Amino acid sequence: MNKKIIIALFPMLVVLFASLFSSKYPDTLEAFSVKQGFEKQAKKIVLVFNDYNLPFINNRFLSFFCSGMIGLVLLYILYKTIK
Repeated sequence: MNKKIIIALFPMLVVLFASLFSSKYPDTLEAFSVKQGFEKQAKKIVLVFNDYNLPFINNRFLSFFCSGMIGLVLLYILYKTIK
């Protein structure tokens, strides 16, 4: 197999593997704000990557995987732009 293909597939496999272990529970900062009652003061905004998921994909695993792939593409574009 071509070395460039292997190098390109490796980050995709990492995202695929990581999506198997994605948590449906909030992170520590979010849990703390809920516990302290700060979430009542928060403004409601619509986010594309809310909780690392895409809202228009109903499958949690597929949604996390696609958002990870979009993140990889954006990082690659940023890297090429800076380089």
